[in-house]
Amino acid sequence: MKHRVFASALALSLALTLSPALAAEGDGRFPAVNSYPGYADVKESDWFYDNARLCFEIGLMQGTQNGFEPNKTLTIAELAAITARVRSAFIGVPIPDTGPAQPWYQVYFDYLSAPDDKAVSSIWGLVTQRFDTPELEATRYDMLYFLAAALDSFTEELPAINNIQNLPDVESDNLILYFYNRGILTGTDIYGTFAGDRTLMRSECAGMVSRIARSELRMPFVPADHTLFTAAGVSPDTVLFRNGLTAADYLPRVMARIQTMEQRDAALGVAFNWFHKAEDGSTYLDSVKQGALSDLGVTRADGTQAYADFDVQVFYSRYLDLSGAVDEIAPASPR
Repeated sequence: MKHRVFASALALSLALTLSPALAAEGDGRFPAVNSYPGYADVKESDWFYDNARLCFEIGLMQGTQNGFEPNKTLTIAELAAITARVRSAFIGVPIPDTGPAQPWYQVYFDYLSAPDDKAVSSIWGLVTQRFDTPELEATRYDMLYFLAAALDSFTEELPAINNIQNLPDVESDNLILYFYNRGILTGTDIYGTFAGDRTLMRSECAGMVSRIARSELRMPFVPADHTLFTAAGVSPDTVLFRNGLTAADYLPRVMARIQTMEQRDAALGVAFNWFHKAEDGSTYLDSVKQGALSDLGVTRADGTQAYADFDVQVFYSRYLDLSGAVDEIAPASPR
């Protein structure tokens, strides 16, 4: 909740401090300065290939002694260095050389802390607070705060290409939506889940900053319908069975079974009722539960606590409310 409150405040601050600019100017600020050497751990088939390559070519990111290390988590210090370079490209002020007596990252902290035209004080305050823990692993929330600071007064240079109003784990009126709607972020799954508290990988960082640098890399995105999971009160990756099966595996099976029963009742000209009898003599309620388990090759005994807490009837009632469907379920009384 703390992150969401901050992000909403930041979104308001950004909206109040936009400066006029031409969208096409952003790309020209990041000329190629290096020749890409290639990384053994970055294949052309990897989703982040173009992003990692561009970040090296324009000097935003470098590899490590072990390659690009796409799955390695960035620290706050490393994140500061990358976003300071983004900031430098936008404001046209070079980053000074590192002093010999300083930690390597101090010059980037100083650059991001230096007073200039920083109008969005809430953003800069959140960023500079993180400088007390340079070796701490950065999160995806951290990335957006740092990027918001880097783009301070230049946000209009990234035109909206998406129209996303909400996300599974993000409230509306949120700074996060700014980056989704500009094609900088697409989330961690087809539903657009942001997962802000998750640590930030180098590949993810490369994806975000390269899309700021080059408009052709920005991602049109329409999140898949998340209604099933909202109705169930779980996320798609919630593990429901001890073999690792998740809500994304289970809930579509439940819905398919319910729809089969609905179609059966419709053919009989009656309203759907959980206690109508299926062809095997079981109630619709039991048939849906057992059928979904059988489809996945699991039993109730395989369920986690999240599965034990799942109530099919409550779930479906919420789904009908959220989807705007007409609730034609007859009272739950056996016949």
